[in-house]
Amino acid sequence: MQLDFTYNKYQRILKSAIQNDYRILTVREYVTHETLPDRYIVLRHDVDRKVGNALKMARIEAERGVSVTYYFRIIDKTFKPKVLREVERLGHEVGYHYEDVDTVDGDLGAAVESFVENLEQFREHVTVDTVSMHGNPLTPYDNRDLWKVTELAEHDLLGEVYLSVDFSDVVYFSDTNRTWYDEKTIVNDWPVGPSIKPMQITSTDDLVGLIEDRRFPRLYLLVHPNRWADSYTEWAGEYLKDTAINAGKWGLWTIRSAQGRRQPRETDV
Repeated sequence: MQLDFTYNKYQRILKSAIQNDYRILTVREYVTHETLPDRYIVLRHDVDRKVGNALKMARIEAERGVSVTYYFRIIDKTFKPKVLREVERLGHEVGYHYEDVDTVDGDLGAAVESFVENLEQFREHVTVDTVSMHGNPLTPYDNRDLWKVTELAEHDLLGEVYLSVDFSDVVYFSDTNRTWYDEKTIVNDWPVGPSIKPMQITSTDDLVGLIEDRRFPRLYLLVHPNRWADSYTEWAGEYLKDTAINAGKWGLWTIRSAQGRRQPRETDV
């Protein structure tokens, strides 16, 4: 059996992008552009856990001369200043993977105070110009609600990964749930506003095929380092963990659907 979501598979994404003249952009580069290249991929990593995996990916990318964006949570197991500085030293953008609305149980005023404090902690070690919402399927909150009561400019920020991207112009793929397919159990990792998604894919081989065919000139990829591995033992452990989590998400999706809460758009699935 050929395993997906391995570092070898990830390197195929980078290799095919480079060979087919896609310019790989950080989020910072995308939101500050004056003129975008004809063919590009915005590549971002949300580091939910396993900072060691993030560092491995950062080194793989640096070896190929590629700079991408890494968003780290503030929790103890991911907020490792030494790792943040090393990822930045390798040429990557580092940002804050914020979840402050969740941590204060939906109090938006308190969420802003928490965000300011946490952002300052990051900026003691690295430059932070953009941020990324962390989506926790176990809470009823959307961390992007933070921007209902404050603005990016108030925090010297240039962009937010969902709110500052024109998803009607880029095709968005995420490895959430260990698949590139837009499953109903994806609770939060959805584009904001009008979006295009002419087709669905399931595997990394499918994604590489799209890149090699130059099927879409503008792509936006979300990759979670904890889902990728270079040993069967780690791969199997993460697979079992994701399987259990996805089962829980299905239950939540069923409950929320019954309550009339957000369901995926017909064009999403």
